[in-house]
Amino acid sequence: MLKNYLKVTLRSLRRQGGYTALNIIGLTVGIASSLFILLYVFYETSFDNYHEKGDRIYRISSNIAEPDNSFKWAVTQLPLGHMLKQEYAEVEQYVRFIPQGRTRLEKEQINYFEENVYYADSTVFDVFDFEFTAGDRETALDKPNATVLNETVAKKIFKGENPIGQTLKTDGDRTLEVTGVFKDMPDNSHIMIDVMISAQTVIPAGVGNWGGFNIYTYVVLQPNVTPEDFQPKLDEILVNHVDVIFERMGIKVQYEMLPLEDIHLTSEFEGEPVPTGDMEYVYIFSGVGLFLIIIACINYMNLATARSTRRSMEVGIRKVMGANRGSLVGQFLSESVVITFISMVLSIVIVILIVPSMNNMLGTSLSAENLLDTNILLSLLAILLITGVLGGAYPAFFLSSFKPVDVMKGGGSRTGGKLLRVSLVTIQFAISIFMLIGTLVIHNQMQYVRNKDLGFNKEQVLQISLNNPQTRNQWPVLQNRLMQSPNVTSVATGSTAPGNGTGKQIYSIENAEGVMEEKGLDNYRVDYDFFPALGIEFAEGRNFSREYPSDSLRAVIVNQAMVERMGWAEPLGRRVQVTNDSIPSLVIGVVKDFHQQSLYDPIQPLMFLPRRNNGAAMIRLEGNITEAIASVRSVWEEVFPTLPFEFTFLDENFMEQYETDQLRGQLFLGFSLMTILIACLGLLGLASYTAEQRAKEMSIRKVLGAKTQGIIGLLVRDFVKLVLIAAVPASIGAWFFGEDWLKSFEFHYTIGPAVFIIVILSTVVITMLTTGYHALRSATANPAERLKYE
Repeated sequence: MLKNYLKVTLRSLRRQGGYTALNIIGLTVGIASSLFILLYVFYETSFDNYHEKGDRIYRISSNIAEPDNSFKWAVTQLPLGHMLKQEYAEVEQYVRFIPQGRTRLEKEQINYFEENVYYADSTVFDVFDFEFTAGDRETALDKPNATVLNETVAKKIFKGENPIGQTLKTDGDRTLEVTGVFKDMPDNSHIMIDVMISAQTVIPAGVGNWGGFNIYTYVVLQPNVTPEDFQPKLDEILVNHVDVIFERMGIKVQYEMLPLEDIHLTSEFEGEPVPTGDMEYVYIFSGVGLFLIIIACINYMNLATARSTRRSMEVGIRKVMGANRGSLVGQFLSESVVITFISMVLSIVIVILIVPSMNNMLGTSLSAENLLDTNILLSLLAILLITGVLGGAYPAFFLSSFKPVDVMKGGGSRTGGKLLRVSLVTIQFAISIFMLIGTLVIHNQMQYVRNKDLGFNKEQVLQISLNNPQTRNQWPVLQNRLMQSPNVTSVATGSTAPGNGTGKQIYSIENAEGVMEEKGLDNYRVDYDFFPALGIEFAEGRNFSREYPSDSLRAVIVNQAMVERMGWAEPLGRRVQVTNDSIPSLVIGVVKDFHQQSLYDPIQPLMFLPRRNNGAAMIRLEGNITEAIASVRSVWEEVFPTLPFEFTFLDENFMEQYETDQLRGQLFLGFSLMTILIACLGLLGLASYTAEQRAKEMSIRKVLGAKTQGIIGLLVRDFVKLVLIAAVPASIGAWFFGEDWLKSFEFHYTIGPAVFIIVILSTVVITMLTTGYHALRSATANPAERLKYE
């Protein structure tokens, strides 16, 4: 019987080539898009799942609450990990990572700069599964001044030589011995490490203070120990070692244990080593994938029920010849499954072909090989069954229900099919309009981010890292040479740049009542030229000045947010205890608020301290950018002939904070266009059959004097009505979605009616163009040809 089903199915599909092609194209687009989403979701949920002890590894992070502020940091204090291992049997092992930032490694007077460099405890290989290709992982980081490199760095520096036992110089003329090489970490890691240096190089075990937060701390709990079981032990440490420091300032610290495999998608902590994902987007894109499958199924159901009049005679004859309803249902379901199977094969081929290009375009790291994963294979099977059976179920039962007597008289059951088609087309367009509005909201917010006045001028600012003593000490020479270039208008340095984090330190500061009190303050080291170079304006007071020698030790500048936080009516002259002596520094100026962080975050209170020896240089250019960069490069190579010239642009660095949202916006746009494409394919088929069914009616109307445009409008109008009906729930749902998403930004644009008008009008135009072709053919056909047998 199955062989017969298949044979009849293939004959039927071949005989109805246009109908088959529309269905296969629609299903292929829907399934291919869903598979791509499936790979994205699989990638996002696979982070850090390759460690053997992953289900027992937790990172300890810090929740800090001040009387007038609160924040969450991914880091803890230096002594915490060592103490946990020493004093609590529940902890099987621990490891700490101390971020080093961009680091110079020198071999034979050639400098290499690496970004992902960490000091790490020797226990790191007992916690995480780093696969060694050279060296002994058991002892690799046991000694001070030992380092292990990943394969990429090892090949770059040693160029095929055996690196084990060789030495590298780093900042401060420290010599490191290479003791191991490990395979590059996979992209689905919440922390990326290229170089590890023994933590004993800079700190003996257990040494450190409880007041500084700058260490990533991980613990492996013993089997059967839960985070809830261990939390009271963390609270004990807080009471014994942390509260005694911070409680007198009204600061409350809490530790939070975050499972390793949850960090990427659930972390809300500042200072993550790499940008994190968001579980909300996993749910959103999973929903989009489901939508695409649904509208692909709707297409099949629409086209199948629309063709009911053509296949009703076939059903009637089959029943007269003895076919029962079950065999008819089986026949129609087999057609649906075959179409779905063909579409799925095509979809897999398309995904395999486009994944590399999509990765390059979107900056993702998806792999078509993951299609062989058990979970994805089960998902593919589910898609086949759901799409094939669900998509074909209603047409199968609907068509098999026709009565032979009614069919032979030229009748059949049409009303139910028409009602269902109207409902399904409405659902299709509701989904499409919802997604298009959501895409436009994301696009508008990204444009808002690009164009918003940030309080500083980020355009044409070259940023250079002065990441070692040599470059910082020689900065005055470089600065003087740069200012002689006609392409350079200003030069400045700071401890960081807008878009990056700032330091936080406890200072004694004068409150609104004139009393000195201790507070944690975000602080920023800048030179005398920083504010003018970036175009940051003063609200009152003045800038640091070389004309006032006392500024270098006894002056600070604050922003307006700091004035508001402190409740100062008159900020100038307020005292801040910066140094350990008894003489306080004074507030000499207040700068207007600018966005040091992204628009996700509120503007934080900032205090600026004068310092010339900073790590981030900003060079404002003018004129031809290519010539200006070449000019700066020439000066750099004269001053630092052995150091490579590496730079970024301040505006690009700042926009990197929104890179994940831009990526998601592009994905959302792509999938929105896919929903419209699928809907239009189905609409094209429906318009064709609608025009065919009403061909005689249109001919009679034309004979009676109806105009061509009137007939076209009559055929198109019904579909436009469905779009307008679908627009109501879609617009309401999209507004709620957009408002909820925009809440993640502290600063965002307001959704206006233009978004909804643009999308709805565009969808109406697309609908008219899609259905207009068949309407025009029907309206311009010769009535005599269609009515000659009547």
